[in-house]
Amino acid sequence: MSIFFRCVVIFLLLVRPALALERVEIALYDAEAGQWHPIKVEIAATPKQRQQGLMGREFLAENAGMLFVYPRERNLSFWMKNTPLSLDIMYFSKNGAWVSTAPHTTPFTLETYPAAAPAQYVIEMVAGSAERLNIGAGSRFIIKNCAQLSNQLKGGLDFRVCSH
Repeated sequence: MSIFFRCVVIFLLLVRPALALERVEIALYDAEAGQWHPIKVEIAATPKQRQQGLMGREFLAENAGMLFVYPRERNLSFWMKNTPLSLDIMYFSKNGAWVSTAPHTTPFTLETYPAAAPAQYVIEMVAGSAERLNIGAGSRFIIKNCAQLSNQLKGGLDFRVCSH
């Protein structure tokens, strides 16, 4: 085995865990129909993970997305820089209550999509998801089985969004 190949393998083994995002199942509540929708998300909890987000992704499954976790509620605004997919950006408060949605965002734009009020969590899914799942006034989200999350991530969560 060449030295170069060994170096690449070692590098990948060391870097891969840092690049991997935790995956978890959440549920989004449709207040109108009174039902929960299971969604598989990757969690972006560190500044670097939140900055990267879904940039460069060319595919996202229908019931999948990314959950952005912030340390506290604040005014949040997202953009679509280097993001080839049109997304729905759904903002949620510290207790998981829906704040607002920026639907059908424009890929690659530097236009910003601000939350209507302070938020602590953001869920990005493929465009049309918020309408399809009827996410709006009265909606909320929960993280199913927070016990499966790493201790580092648990430290940043408000446990009102956790379901055990």
